[in-house]
Amino acid sequence: MSDNTEYVTLSIDGKEVSVPKGTNLIDAAASSGIDIPYYCYHPHLSVAGNCRMCQVEVEGRPKLEIGCNTQAQEGMVVRTQHTSEKTADAQRATLEFLLINHPLDCTICDQAGHCKLQDYYYEYNTQPSRFIEDKVEQVKAEVLGENVVYDGERCIVCTRCVRFCDEYTETGELGVYNRGDRSVIGIVPDKELDNPFSGCVVDLCPVGALTHRKWRFNTRIWYTKEENTVCAGCSTGCNAKVAVRDGEFVQVKARLNSEVNQEWMCDEGRYGFSRFQPTHRIADPLVRKDGYLEEEKLQEALLAAASLANGSSPEEKAVFISPFLTLEEMWTALSFADKVMGLPMSGPQVAVQLRQRALSELEAKLISPDYAPNARAATVFGLGINDPDWRSELQKGYEGLLQKIREGSIKNLLLVGDFAILDEDLDDELIAALLNIETSVALTPRGVVDRSEDDGVASLGAHQLCKVILPSRTVYEKTGVMLTRELRFQKLNKLLEGPFGSYPEWMLLKRVAEHAKKPILDASIQDDRGLFRALVNQYDALRGLSLMRIGELGLSWEELQKIQASEGSESETASV
Repeated sequence: MSDNTEYVTLSIDGKEVSVPKGTNLIDAAASSGIDIPYYCYHPHLSVAGNCRMCQVEVEGRPKLEIGCNTQAQEGMVVRTQHTSEKTADAQRATLEFLLINHPLDCTICDQAGHCKLQDYYYEYNTQPSRFIEDKVEQVKAEVLGENVVYDGERCIVCTRCVRFCDEYTETGELGVYNRGDRSVIGIVPDKELDNPFSGCVVDLCPVGALTHRKWRFNTRIWYTKEENTVCAGCSTGCNAKVAVRDGEFVQVKARLNSEVNQEWMCDEGRYGFSRFQPTHRIADPLVRKDGYLEEEKLQEALLAAASLANGSSPEEKAVFISPFLTLEEMWTALSFADKVMGLPMSGPQVAVQLRQRALSELEAKLISPDYAPNARAATVFGLGINDPDWRSELQKGYEGLLQKIREGSIKNLLLVGDFAILDEDLDDELIAALLNIETSVALTPRGVVDRSEDDGVASLGAHQLCKVILPSRTVYEKTGVMLTRELRFQKLNKLLEGPFGSYPEWMLLKRVAEHAKKPILDASIQDDRGLFRALVNQYDALRGLSLMRIGELGLSWEELQKIQASEGSESETASV
């Protein structure tokens, strides 16, 4: 908030509240912990004012006002349902009208357990129905597009979905048809809901009228474990709330963060969480003997991997780092390259996998031109942090190092993490070159698959061409910090437990370094929190960074620099 922001002071339920001029009463009340119920309002959509749930009493005005479309004014006195019986009566009546034609199908509705109709009924009404006429029948299970199904009898016509398609995607697939209690949401003729963000309308629906085709009727929300995390589909870092049951992703919702993704997610990210969980996993390390990969004890495999420290000159060594590693793991991998293999962190023999893709104008509103969620972290440890062309620099470094492998100049190779080398890059020339490398080690969660079972070269992972394979974790089986394309630190929370016998990449690198007699981390570091503290303590550019400061909504690079400047000034003052 800028320093010259004009504030107004008003009274809400007897509590004095100061908010920026232009703030509506819903947000003004929320800023002081007072809840005003609403359905149609959304902070990132235009005001429709059609659900009438947010009515409040404003002193001096003859009628109730809707909080979503009433701006806070100096000296205004507002009474919500908590202190005004007139307001409470109006909300009870509004709920009664909204529920008149609503079906009694909570037992089968996907929204049950996190439905605003249920919540508000118990909180503001709890009266038996007085409606004795037949309910109006609406469309049932109408497919709006590839990802969304509409149950019209549940719809309260809040128009959030319509406004989203009109205002954010500007594709205009949805509209309101008919009038009165016959009103229904429908698809515009000759269209379907197929924009890249179509799943967002399900998040926006407060009552279960819109559901995901992929997850329809798959579970009840109270049987799941929900966790806040970030999407690893690209470097935008969309905030998400993910529901997991029996080791599977059963629902993904966009989580509100005005600094990153507002409350939107692309369909590729939302429905693609499971693509980072490989079907084939390895339970034990593998070591190549006589041309064949065989299971080996962990200690023996670590000892074999430690040979990366021997032999070749720096020009004959290469390290490929996955952009799916956390900030802490990327630092560990770069430290390993430096201290164990003798490769400078920002040198040409170390590459972070990144390849750009073309985006439509609509996709570019939110989606990054990469599939590299934490590639930006490489700029903290090597490439200039403010380099506007960081993607191109990383891509050139990655492709250049691949070419060195093809030319046969690489003798020692380390692949850290899943997709350290993209499957699509594995042409016959690169496959032959990888098989001829003297010492090659891969840390990956993916198992080895018989090539004859797969559909050509593209399905063959670079890891299974290596001499040593150590079982690691996927991006959703670990905790840590990710850095978005806009230089915002965010927390990646673990969603799934990794299989027995697998370890985070940092832990495997730590143990390989110990076997090579070139330790990179203190022996006391045994968990992710300890690794994070070590990074912050040892890397001055991240001084002042903490998980508490990152919080649930993240911390920008500029905010971290202000913290550092402030703490530096305080220490100087104290020393004087």
